[in-house]
Amino acid sequence: MRLRSFFGVVLMTCLGMTAYSQTIIKPDAKIKKTSFAVITDTPTWQACGNEIKEYSAVLTSEGLPTFIVYDNWKSPEQVKETIQKLYKKSKLEGVVFIGDVPVAMVRKGQHLTSAFKMDEDVYPFFDSSVPSDRFYDDFDLKFDYLRQDSVHPSFFYYDLAIESPQQIKCDIYSGRIKGVGDEDHHAQISRYLKKAVAQHREANKLDQFFSYTGHGSYSNSLTAWTPEMYNLRQQMPGTFDSPSAPGRARFMRYSFSDYPKEDVMKMMRRDNLDLSIFHEHGVPERQYLSGIPQTESLSDHIAVLKAYFRSMARRYKKPEDREKFFEKYKNMGLDESWWSDYDSPEIVKADSIFDVNQGLVLEDIPGLAPNSRMVIFDACYNGDFREPDYIAGRYIMSPGKCVVTFANTVNVLQDKQANELLGILWLGARVGQWAQLTNILESHITGDPTYRFASAVDGIDAAEILRTPYSSQQALELLKSEYADVRSAALHCLWANGYDKLPELLVNTFRTSDSPMERYTAMHLLEQLNGDEYRMILPEALDDTYEFIRRQAVSRMGKVGLDEYVPALVKIYGDDNMSARITFNVEQAMQAFDGKAVEKALAGRTDDAANALRKAHAKQTETNKSILGEEEGKRWQKLYISTLRNNPIHVTVPEYLALVNNPDVDEDVKLVMLDALAWYTLSYRRPEIMAVCETIMKQPEASEALKSAAQRTYYRLKN
Repeated sequence: MRLRSFFGVVLMTCLGMTAYSQTIIKPDAKIKKTSFAVITDTPTWQACGNEIKEYSAVLTSEGLPTFIVYDNWKSPEQVKETIQKLYKKSKLEGVVFIGDVPVAMVRKGQHLTSAFKMDEDVYPFFDSSVPSDRFYDDFDLKFDYLRQDSVHPSFFYYDLAIESPQQIKCDIYSGRIKGVGDEDHHAQISRYLKKAVAQHREANKLDQFFSYTGHGSYSNSLTAWTPEMYNLRQQMPGTFDSPSAPGRARFMRYSFSDYPKEDVMKMMRRDNLDLSIFHEHGVPERQYLSGIPQTESLSDHIAVLKAYFRSMARRYKKPEDREKFFEKYKNMGLDESWWSDYDSPEIVKADSIFDVNQGLVLEDIPGLAPNSRMVIFDACYNGDFREPDYIAGRYIMSPGKCVVTFANTVNVLQDKQANELLGILWLGARVGQWAQLTNILESHITGDPTYRFASAVDGIDAAEILRTPYSSQQALELLKSEYADVRSAALHCLWANGYDKLPELLVNTFRTSDSPMERYTAMHLLEQLNGDEYRMILPEALDDTYEFIRRQAVSRMGKVGLDEYVPALVKIYGDDNMSARITFNVEQAMQAFDGKAVEKALAGRTDDAANALRKAHAKQTETNKSILGEEEGKRWQKLYISTLRNNPIHVTVPEYLALVNNPDVDEDVKLVMLDALAWYTLSYRRPEIMAVCETIMKQPEASEALKSAAQRTYYRLKN
C-alpha cells in the first residue's frame, strides 16, 4: 500500500472568527474510538513532511488515526483553539508538538508545581515563569494573557487566572519534539521520526529496567532507596523475580563506586534496555550522578579539601571577595598552600576533569547514544525546553534507540513519587496516557507521547482500557483487577471524574491494600479531595510499611497543623530515626504547631531527641519575631513571611490575619502575607483565612491590588 493512501484530503480551514488559518491533513482511516494530532509549524512541515507522514501513518495503522496540522503559529491561543476543535469533533486523545510551536510561560501558578517558588516580582519573567504545556492539555485551566517575550518570540507569558481551577486534570496528553544545539534542527527531527517509526514497529515488551539514584537524592537515605526494588516487582509481577522470566532489573546507587559515570553509560548503551529512571539532581545541561568520593586516608582527605578550596576561590570574580574568603580560613590556622594553585592552568584542567567525572553533561550524550527506549528524569531542569540545548532533548536526538523521556522544566521536589503507575506501561499503555494521570505543571514528555510497550500480559491492553470513555461502573470493575497499577489507574479516573463515593473508597483502599503503591495512590488522591477523611488517615499512615508514605504523612501533618498530631510525630521521630528523610520532615513540621502541644508531648524529657525537637520548634519563635515584631526591618519581615509558603505556622494565623487588616501596615507587606496564606490549602485554619479574604474583597476602601491578592488567595483555598 502506498504511503499517501493513509491520508485523505488536505483541508484549508479557517477556525471560528479568527483571522488565521491552518492546513489540516485528515487521516484516511475512519475515526471510531479515538484520534491523535501532530501540530507543527510550516517550515518544519516543508522540511520534514515525508517523515511526519510516515510517523502519522504508523500511528494510524495502530488504530490511532492521526491528523497533521501546520501553520505559521502566532500565539498559543491559536494552537489551543485548534486542539479543542479536534477534541470535540474527533475524539482526540493526545497531541505532539513538532518544531517551533508556541510555548506558554505560566505565572501565578507555582502552587501547581511540586517545588518551584522563584519570586516573580524580583526575577526576570523568562526565569521566574514555568514553561508548561498544561496550557494546551488541561482545557479547564484558565489563563490571562500578559505579553510575548521580546527576545524569544516563541514564548508567551500568562497568569493563571484567579478563578481558574487549582488542580490539574488533563483532558488529553501531549509531548514535544524539537531540535537541540547547533546542528540543523530539521535534520534532527527527520532522523528522530525515522527512529520513532522503527521503534513503533518493534513490538517490544517492558522487561529490561534500570534505576539510578544519584548523590544527595532522598538525603542519601538507604531506607528511602530500597523500597523501589520491592515495589517494582509488585507493579510488574513475575517479570524480574522469576528464574524463567527474561526480564532484568538493575538498581544502582552513587555509592557503588567512586565514579559511577562509566557504569551508568555502559548500562544505558544496552541494546535491549526498555525503561530507565534517574533519581538525581540536575540542570538543563547536566545530570549530577555522584559527589566527591568518600575518602579514608589522610592524604585523600587533604586532596579533597584542597579541591574544595580551589573551587570556592574560582567562584569569586572580585579579588576583594576572594581575599575575604581566604582570610576566613587563615584565621582558622590554614596557610595559602591549601589554595595557592587555584588558577594554575594544569590544576584547573585536572579539577575540571574531576568535576565532569561526577555527572553526565550535554557533550557526553551523543557519544553515549542511549538505547533505553524511555527515560524518566526525576530531577530539576533536565527537561527545560526554554533552553536551546537540554538533557532530555539530547537523549532523544542522539544516536541510539531512546525515543521518549519524561522530565521537568523547572526544579522539582525530591519528596514526590516518580514511579507511580509504571505497571500500566508494562501492560501496554501509551507513555502519554501514563503521563496524563501523573503529571504536574513542570513535567513533560520530550519525544513521542504515543510510544508504548507491548503488553506483558495476554488479553490486557492498558492503552485500550484508558482510551475507553469513562463510566464509573467500568472503573469500579477495574478495581477487581489482579494488577495493582490497573486498580490505581481506576482510582485516578474516578477522582478525575468526580465519583461521589470516592472518599470512603480511598480510605478503605488505603487500609486494606497490600500494595504500597496503591496505598500511596489512595493517600495522594485523598489529599486532592482535602476532606476530613484525609486528615483522619494521616496518623494511620505513620505506621505504614512503606517509607515514602510515612515520609509524606509527616510532611502533610505539618501542612494541616492539628495539634493532636504532635504526640504521633514525637513518637515516629524516636521510632524511625534511621530514616533520614522522615526525621528531617519531623523537624521541619515541628514549628507548625502550638508550643504547648509540643511541650506536653515531650513531657519533661531531656534526651537528645527531645532537645532536637525543641530546637526545631524554636524556629517558630524566630520566624514570628521577624514577622510580627517591630524591631526587624521590612525587608526581613517580608522574607520571613515568604517562608510560610513552605513551612506554615498555624497557631499564629489569627495574628497574621490581624496584620493584613491593620491599617498601619504597609500594603506591600500585606500582599506578601496574602500570598503566603494562599499556600495554606491543607491547613485546618483555611476557613478563617478565606473569611478574611472575602471581607477584604468587599471593602470599598481596599486598593485594587489588595482586593486582587485577597481574591486570588480565596480561590486558591476554595478550589
